Amino acid sequence: MIKVWTASEISLRQVRTRLDLIEPSLAIWSGFNYPFIWCGLECLKEHNCVSLLYNSTEMSCKLFRVIYNEDKDGDDTVKYYILDRGRTRWVPESCKDVATCSGTTTDGEYWIYPQATNRKRVKIFCNNMSSDPLEYITLRNTNSFNEHDKSNWPIMWQQCQSSYIPPLKRADFQKVGIQIQTMEVNGLDFTFALLTGTPTISYGEIRDCNGESFRSPCPHFARATINTKGTGLVIDPSLTWGVIKGHYPEIRNFQKSTDDSEISFTCAGWCARCGPASGPIIFQYQLRMHKP
Repeated sequence: MIKVWTASEISLRQVRTRLDLIEPSLAIWSGFNYPFIWCGLECLKEHNCVSLLYNSTEMSCKLFRVIYNEDKDGDDTVKYYILDRGRTRWVPESCKDVATCSGTTTDGEYWIYPQATNRKRVKIFCNNMSSDPLEYITLRNTNSFNEHDKSNWPIMWQQCQSSYIPPLKRADFQKVGIQIQTMEVNGLDFTFALLTGTPTISYGEIRDCNGESFRSPCPHFARATINTKGTGLVIDPSLTWGVIKGHYPEIRNFQKSTDDSEISFTCAGWCARCGPASGPIIFQYQLRMHKP
């Protein structure tokens, strides 16, 4: 049950949320040795205060101009209070909002509420916060894409060679850049990618130049591995994967997990580029999977 405390002009609605959902850096005021009612009065005095976190053991008070999502089902929930005085809810929709609201210049992970996810919270890595903030998704598992081209041919212009001259050009992404307004991937942003050589492919693309797809036997060396587990996001399930361009090209061995978080495929052609065929890569909010 949600309780309401009222004292003078203060009306505080108690809800529960997880402590890890609250960003301490966004506190507009904090103090210690404050009784709960004084904490509420401080919030009322602060023009931008819409919520507060109170620790009765420490008698500590933190005030926020952000209203965080409720979470009643988490294992480690805390009491959290929302000031009811007719304020419009405000949440940061971008890293620039976080920087403007809190004054922080520290790069790191923050909860963002993009319009593209209907303001469902998403953990975003904010980079370059001291000047022009940019948004990235931190990938818990490296996402890898490689490129086989004529520089890898042991014999020039011979198709279906059984081996290649290493290394293959490669991009291993630890974070991927996005346009926060649309959640579209900036596939050529290699800020947080480990590069082998100078690949011409972007996030989600691979390229193979070992032989026309109808030839057999004919090995192909281009492979894509996408894994968004743990990010709360998946690539738009309606996106079609296939051939982008090439001579006698074909996408092969395409696999996608039932929860859409894992995708892998290979590519064949002379030369062939495979990847997102129906449009750009756009991240979507992943609905929580219910345990059986």
